[in-house]
Amino acid sequence: MELRVTLLLLLCCTGLQAETPEAEMSQQEGSTFSIQCPYTTQPENEQLKAWCRMRNERCQLEVLTLDSVQYRYSDRAMQGHITIKDYNRTVSITMSDLQAEDSGIYSCVYSNNYVPLKTISLNVYKELHKWELDSLSVQCPYGALGYSWGRKAWCRQGQAQCSLVVSTVYPSTWGSNGARNKSSSIQDDTRTRTVTITMDKLQVQDSGVYWCALYNPNQRPAFIRIMEVRLSVDKSLPAQTAEAEISQQEGSTFSIQCPYTTQPENEQLKAWCRMRNARCQLVAWTLASMQYIYSDRARQGHLTIQDDNRTVSITMSDLQAEDSGIYSCVYSSNYVPLKTISLNVYKELHKWELDSLSVQCPYGALGYSWGRKAWCRQGQAQCSLVVSTVYSPKWGSNGARNKSSSIQDDTRTRTVTITMDKLQVQDSGVYWCALYNPNQRPAFIRIMEVRLSVDKIPAATTLSVTTSSSQKNSSGNSTQPRNTITISVVLCILLILAFTITTALCIRQRKKLKTGGNRQAEDIYDKPESPAQLESTENMGRTTDDSRDLNYITLDFKPRLSSDEPLYCNVEPSQAPRKPEDENVEYAIITHKQLPKNDKG
Repeated sequence: MELRVTLLLLLCCTGLQAETPEAEMSQQEGSTFSIQCPYTTQPENEQLKAWCRMRNERCQLEVLTLDSVQYRYSDRAMQGHITIKDYNRTVSITMSDLQAEDSGIYSCVYSNNYVPLKTISLNVYKELHKWELDSLSVQCPYGALGYSWGRKAWCRQGQAQCSLVVSTVYPSTWGSNGARNKSSSIQDDTRTRTVTITMDKLQVQDSGVYWCALYNPNQRPAFIRIMEVRLSVDKSLPAQTAEAEISQQEGSTFSIQCPYTTQPENEQLKAWCRMRNARCQLVAWTLASMQYIYSDRARQGHLTIQDDNRTVSITMSDLQAEDSGIYSCVYSSNYVPLKTISLNVYKELHKWELDSLSVQCPYGALGYSWGRKAWCRQGQAQCSLVVSTVYSPKWGSNGARNKSSSIQDDTRTRTVTITMDKLQVQDSGVYWCALYNPNQRPAFIRIMEVRLSVDKIPAATTLSVTTSSSQKNSSGNSTQPRNTITISVVLCILLILAFTITTALCIRQRKKLKTGGNRQAEDIYDKPESPAQLESTENMGRTTDDSRDLNYITLDFKPRLSSDEPLYCNVEPSQAPRKPEDENVEYAIITHKQLPKNDKG
């Protein structure tokens, strides 16, 4: 720790010989920059290596490494955006997620003598894209560069030098001062050490490279760069009339093909853009078989674009209501339209009578932020007003209500909320959330379409009917309690029936067991004492109860059988074996007959 503190003090406080950057590295904001600084000094494991930022000929430490241990000093390094490694006689530095304020002069140094290995000038620029007539506002912080005074300027880079656009009129040591010309202004706040630049009503010819800079007209060069901005201004497309309107339900998939004939096709970009205020807002584009995506929906994988066989194919999946709008297939850097369509993604809702309806209509994606909003019902000729807001606030919320419908417009979240109470079958139809201007034709501009169907509540007579009603009304509110009560009553009835049947079965089984015991006692017969008794016993038959398991019969066995006496065998005639010639065998079927009761006096 003592060594680290000592090194920090020495490196930050000791002046280094002014080093001229060997090269300028330009990187866009958000990108990653890496540099390698080879060295040959021995022994390398005993030498510290560091990455420092040069300010007033002093090395302000960002990170250093010694004996394979890394030490961080700047905020950016502590956030993990700057790393240093010493391996195989090469110091490697990586700076990630670059910001404009990271611009400056940096050096790789080694040993306690702060010997520079490599010095570079790092330029982190902003890249901005605008449309004609847009406004530009840029903030240029300069505190990290050590500047706190002097005139500031906004200049445009040319082939030889930077041409002044606007500058502050005097150097302010504490406070704020600014200036303005025809379409540009500059404001310097020395307390926050930030220069703010604005440009109004941009034109295509305003495209170029600009500097926020320290400005001294009495020296050469007159401008010392604080931050670089690369600006591109594109022409607004002429208003495009949709060739067709395509309606799709939420959650569905939409595809379109745009053929073209322009050559050479592989050198022309093709794009799918959303038209807003006569401007082509890129959603995705393809060039030389590579696909580039811009919108959130495209990044989520819900939009693809392909260029094959002189046809641009676009597919939009899992459509949402806010995807509604006017879209164009375009080609070349001039955005020449191939096909323009109006896409209407509607919600389809099913309700029961007396249900309530609540619908949210987001309109931020359409570019609307002001104006009256309305809920109207589509008819054969036009949309009929149901309810509308009464005024158009620029910021805040307002609403209105009639007998059974209400509307609420929140311009902060850019969402219109519609409610309808106690729905009736006759409320079924097609509705619009819309921009509303009663003084123009058409008075309604669709934001979102809702297709509503309201059904009568079916009589809940059986469980199956009640269950299907509950499923159909999954999105409803008021019928759910009624369905729940009906199902509960049916289930209670079924439970009572089940209990009754179970009880009856138990009682029957108990009686059966008791009866079976008595019959078993009655079916025990004594061995007959005489042939007469045997004959009476042979008349025993089967009782009428088929459930008896045991039957008793008494057979009289004799030690020898004469050839004249028959042999009986209890078999079916079909089961009788072939009759031997030397045996006198007779076959009979022995059946049970009921034994008559003997009255014993």
